[in-house]
Amino acid sequence: MRVAAHPELFDPDAESPTLRATRCASCGRVAFPPIAIGCDVCGALEEQLTPIAVEAAGVIHASATVHRHFGEPPTPFTIVEVRLDDGPIARGMGDPGSDGFSVGQRVAATWQVERVDDDGNDVVEPVFAAIEEVRS
Repeated sequence: MRVAAHPELFDPDAESPTLRATRCASCGRVAFPPIAIGCDVCGALEEQLTPIAVEAAGVIHASATVHRHFGEPPTPFTIVEVRLDDGPIARGMGDPGSDGFSVGQRVAATWQVERVDDDGNDVVEPVFAAIEEVRS
């Protein structure tokens, strides 16, 4: 069984990673991480925010490779900011098997097992990897 390392941010039961977000019924703003205190764009009240699932796919907005730090994960690793197809920018880990990331590159998240918990469940997080565009 899969469990989320951060259950408030994503749904581990989805086949491919989906992020938990909110959409404002008044102005349509999609927020990730989800907000619950009202819309930060138009000021709509909390009641106007609807929880939604957002596909973890989009285009690289920025990336940084970390070469030195203490703790996990081992270095080097890459942090990416992805402009999601549904609008917001999400920050996450780049796939450790990737050859690198560049601004404008199309990516989608896959599940990565971070560890196995005491009950034998895979504790997962999404990581972003480059995807091939289908050309017609």
